[in-house]
Formats: sequence, structure tokens, C-alpha cells
Amino acid sequence: MARSELLKQMLSSYQHGDDAGFRRAAAEVIGDERKKRHGLLADQLQRIMDSARGQEPRPRQISSLRPLPQSREDAPLISLASPARTLDSQTLRPDVRSTLDDIVREHHEAEILAAHGLTPSRTLLFVGPPGTGKTSTAEALAGELGVPLARVQIPAVVSSLLGETARNVAAVFDFCRREPWVLVFDEFDALGKERADEGEHGELKRLVTVFLQLLDEFQGPGLVVAATNHPAMLDEAVWRRFDDVIGFRLPTQKETEKLVRRMFRRVKLSVPAVEIARRLKGMSHGEIELTCRAAMKLAVLRDADAVTSADIEAAIRRQEARRTTIQSSRA
Repeated sequence: MARSELLKQMLSSYQHGDDAGFRRAAAEVIGDERKKRHGLLADQLQRIMDSARGQEPRPRQISSLRPLPQSREDAPLISLASPARTLDSQTLRPDVRSTLDDIVREHHEAEILAAHGLTPSRTLLFVGPPGTGKTSTAEALAGELGVPLARVQIPAVVSSLLGETARNVAAVFDFCRREPWVLVFDEFDALGKERADEGEHGELKRLVTVFLQLLDEFQGPGLVVAATNHPAMLDEAVWRRFDDVIGFRLPTQKETEKLVRRMFRRVKLSVPAVEIARRLKGMSHGEIELTCRAAMKLAVLRDADAVTSADIEAAIRRQEARRTTIQSSRA
């Protein structure tokens, strides 16, 4: 790409908060300087980009020329959000990160794949316990691709009227096949339940069939991500319909420590991060983030210059009480 076009792309990406697009253009500029043997300048530019890598991306502006799809009760079937994460902001297993990097590259180089009769992965199934980062990773994919996040509003989609739920799902797919989004079905098991379950009525069984057909036919420019905490409830045919199935689990001790360091990167700690990670053993990614934020708020409200062990312990007790309340409510 000509240098003038690269500069235009960089400025356009910056204007629209497209962090991934800005980084791609910057990488090409740096590579171009190296080809010209401007090694010193290339190294300086690379250091600037590396120092900014850990920073949160700027929110991308959302724009759609069409109104959002709605139910017969005029409830929006999806909500749009600007991605505030990238894959670098996630704590992911190496194998998961490698798979997601490959998927992002496929979409960035879709034209090359098309020249060989191939298409990028378009449908992903995220499986794992609550709070392990499924939804936030979908948001990170949107951040990497430079597109908005479209979250399906399951309560609005599911209707008691005969055939209405299937119509709503079809409206969602129709909307998202025309513009580049990352479309997320949270609590996907509400739509993809096992059709052989005798406790389910014929309407839900027909819905599963309709959903699978829509998934097979999806040719949109973005991604469809379905996330579930209850994989055992999914219909057997569902598993075969997704291009990739990615598993999420509770973080290891090393992953917990990495997440703790990232959460507290802007504040001082009077206790080592490795010790905090040890105390948070067994928590999900979401619980760790909530606990770290609670500890920071306690320190701020005390007008302290560092997060202490007492702040951490108080935040842990608060999180444990929250977990107990949730578990007792579900019992």
C-alpha cells in the first residue's frame, strides 16, 4: 500500500476509535521504514507502539444506517456496544489465544482466502463455566476486527407466541449479515437445547432446527459467537454447525497472577501480586476482576496510596458473600 494511503488509513482508524486498524496501519508504516533501511526510526516507532500495547483501546464509534431489529412488542432484539477490549487485554490459555489470533488473521486477509476459494471462520461456540471470559473475549474479537459488538437480547427474542421466536432469530441474522458485527448469543442453551428432551415442546424443537439452518446459511462479513455455561443441554447437531468450538476454564495460578498484575497496573500494592493470586485461587476471571476492583475502591475511599492486605481480604469476603447468595438463590 502506498505511504499516503497508509497515513490516511491510520488517521481514519484513529478518528473512528478503530484500535486494531490503527495498529495494522502503523505496523505497515514501520515495516516500510525498515525496507528503506531507516532502522533507527523504525525502532523508535516500534517502541512507541509497544509501550502503548497495554493500554485500553479507544471506543469505536457505532454507526448503522438501518434501525435495529425489534420484536412485535417493539423491544430491541440486539444491543450495540463499542468494544473496549482487545485480545491483549484478556488472560487466555496459549492454545486459545493461538486459535483466536488465527481467526482474526483470517478476517484481516479474507481477500487472500477468497482467491483460493476459502472463507474465514464465521461461527464460534464458546463453552465454559460462568465468569471465565467468554463474553469479554467476544468483545475482544470485535476490538481486534475493529467492528461493534452486537449482543442478542434473549428475553426479547424468546416469545410465547407460536413461531415468533424463530421469526425474531431470523430478523437478528438478517440484520447482521449486511454489516460487519461480532454477533453474540449469550446463554445460547436457551435457543439450542437438545431436541430429544421430552420435557421440551414442539415449538422449541422447531426453533433449534430454524437456528441451525440460519447458522448454516450465514455469510455475513462478521462473526457469530454463541456462548454457553451448560454444554450438556445443547442439541447434538449444534456442535457440528460451528466452525470452531473453544473451551474456557478457571484460570491457573500463573494466569491469575497475570490478571492481578493487569488489574492493579495503575495502583500501588503493599502485598505481592503472587500472594494476592494465591488468595484468589478457585475464582473465575470475572470474580477476580470484581474482587480487585472492590479492593481498589476500598483503598481510594480510605485515601490510601496503596492497596493493602486488609483491602484484599475485605474484597474477598465480599465476593464470597456474593457467591453464597447466588448459589443459595439457585438451590
